[in-house]
Amino acid sequence: MSSAGASQSGISLVETMIALFVVALLATAGGIMLTQSLRGARLVEDRGSDAQELQTALSVIRDDFSAFVDRPSRSDATSELPTRFEGQPVRFDGRIVTFIRNGWPNPAGHPRSDLQRIEYSFVDGALIRRSWSAPDAGPGTDIAEQTLLNGLENITVRYGREQGWQSDWIVPASSADTPFPDKIELTMSFGEEDTLTALFRLGLRE
Repeated sequence: MSSAGASQSGISLVETMIALFVVALLATAGGIMLTQSLRGARLVEDRGSDAQELQTALSVIRDDFSAFVDRPSRSDATSELPTRFEGQPVRFDGRIVTFIRNGWPNPAGHPRSDLQRIEYSFVDGALIRRSWSAPDAGPGTDIAEQTLLNGLENITVRYGREQGWQSDWIVPASSADTPFPDKIELTMSFGEEDTLTALFRLGLRE
């Protein structure tokens, strides 16, 4: 027969509370790790999307500059004098550089030129590309607008030839002696000291 002073078996209230506390700690740690993992996955996805957008934008710009042709143009029949090339810092209206390019695909065989007037501008943190369906715009000329990059803090540009650089480079239609730049440098600021400098060559096609 067992004695009356024998200890009773079982789990005390203190042990139960300690076990619940440990379980709560493990659950909290697991939740934090899951949140950080999801946040990291979103960050990688966002960075990947940004990198793809940037690569696409640089490819478009490079293709435009390499297809440059020496041909006077203006935005419409009543505006400024025609120019053969117009490059400058960001203007009050956001415009940066304007020129004519060739090589515009025409798979449908429409009766039109393969030349386009191209304009790049920087407006409200966005790098915008505009293209006119004809070198000299008229009242019915179609204009396509494409936002290449968003979220930019600033864009600086300079134009160079050989070893020299300058902040603007305009070749009037009336000038036969003014040379063209042979390189264009764009520096894009994304904030937090995150900048990208890209160098492009200006092609000269007949």
